[in-house]
Amino acid sequence: MQDLRTKSRIRKWIGTGLIYLLMAVFLIITVYPIIWMLAGALKGENEFYSNIWGLPSSPQWENYAAAWKKAGMGRKYLNSILTTAGTLCLLIPVNCSAAYALARVNFRGKRAILNYLLLGIMMPAGVLAMPVFTVVNELGLINTRIGLTLVYTAQSIAFGMYIMRGFFISLPKSLEEAAMIDGCTRFQSFLHIILPLAVPGLVTQVIFSGLSVWNEYIRASLIIRTPELQTLPLGMVAFSTLENNNYPQMFAALSMATLPMVLVYLLCQKAFQKGVTAGAVKG
Repeated sequence: MQDLRTKSRIRKWIGTGLIYLLMAVFLIITVYPIIWMLAGALKGENEFYSNIWGLPSSPQWENYAAAWKKAGMGRKYLNSILTTAGTLCLLIPVNCSAAYALARVNFRGKRAILNYLLLGIMMPAGVLAMPVFTVVNELGLINTRIGLTLVYTAQSIAFGMYIMRGFFISLPKSLEEAAMIDGCTRFQSFLHIILPLAVPGLVTQVIFSGLSVWNEYIRASLIIRTPELQTLPLGMVAFSTLENNNYPQMFAALSMATLPMVLVYLLCQKAFQKGVTAGAVKG
């Protein structure tokens, strides 16, 4: 009997050790490229090639200043912030209202709408590139920040709708029923009861949709024509062709472009994890 307990305990330890080992491998795969990029951004050009995998012997902080100036990152930061913020300001109210209706209200054609939205998620961005360009061109919105924002909003609706719908379905209907018994209308119960509880879901949508817009390149390359309106992904491609051999400055520019979304995720990590798990309770 004692031998069986000992063997079971050993197997449990081995299983736990393998899990931790696998997690450590994935952690290294995920984190090391970021560390390599940050370390490479602080090296001189000669040291980058002679010590490509190691840490910088003498940090060259001026790489960041040079990359910021040469890439014109101030303007591109502003364009990315305005485009991302504008997209989220349009996307969040539309998705919350529509997802609530799809989660709580029964009406004819509901299943067809859900299938249509699912088709929007499955459609590759490259397939829609030329139709989107044609529509934007016909509307006279080529090379405008408004045109890019509207395109991002339209193409983020389907995914965001499914996130919020799953979250609303996971909330008990008794909360709204109690509010309506106390005299609230359905809209008031949605606004004052459901939305405050949906903050983790909103954070999840902000992170997913915001990250997608912040890093998007294909649609921006079709719509934006002038350097003054370029977002960060367009600016990074232009800068890489300008400084194709100065990898430390390229890494510095990439670090500055990546930092905002990393900070947003770290600040909203708990709400994001809660939103993902809560929204996955029911489909």
